[in-house]
Amino acid sequence: MTTDSATTPPSQRIPTPSGRARLLWGVQCAVILGVIWLALTGVDALILGAITVIAGGTAGAWAVPGMPYPWRPLRLFRFAGFFLWSSISGGFDVAWRALHPRLAIDPRWIRYRLELPAGQPRTLMVSILSLLPGTLSADLEPDNVLLVHALMGSDPDAVRADVAQLEREIAWFFSLPEPSGDGR
Repeated sequence: MTTDSATTPPSQRIPTPSGRARLLWGVQCAVILGVIWLALTGVDALILGAITVIAGGTAGAWAVPGMPYPWRPLRLFRFAGFFLWSSISGGFDVAWRALHPRLAIDPRWIRYRLELPAGQPRTLMVSILSLLPGTLSADLEPDNVLLVHALMGSDPDAVRADVAQLEREIAWFFSLPEPSGDGR
């Protein structure tokens, strides 16, 4: 399934994956499902687990909507660490501001131009940004501009720097070229 309609801007069109890309994505899905299965059940019901993992990997390869961007499993640890640190430090900052009303809470809308390609990297970016305390991905405009609601938006450059750091981490996770801009 592609989004190559006349109404979709070229920068947001998701290319159709090739057979090799689907196979690689299916294998990655199967490996993740296998790790989750083993973590939850151990080696009990290994045959049922293998059948489930193969079915899940096949379904993942068949259902991937656009070009799957392979990621390296070991990079997941650094990305998870970045996400956890950002979540914890952002959570403390938001809690501190909520408990001390003298600290500035200045909600603003900030526009950030994304350089990540359409598909999984951009979807992960929008999703993770909404999970981080103090920010919310509100809209993705046709020219790849992400509308971000920032709880502490009095310094838009600081918010853009934080969003740019997340974009760089996601580009690294998917082995994409590092984004060059600051989102302007």
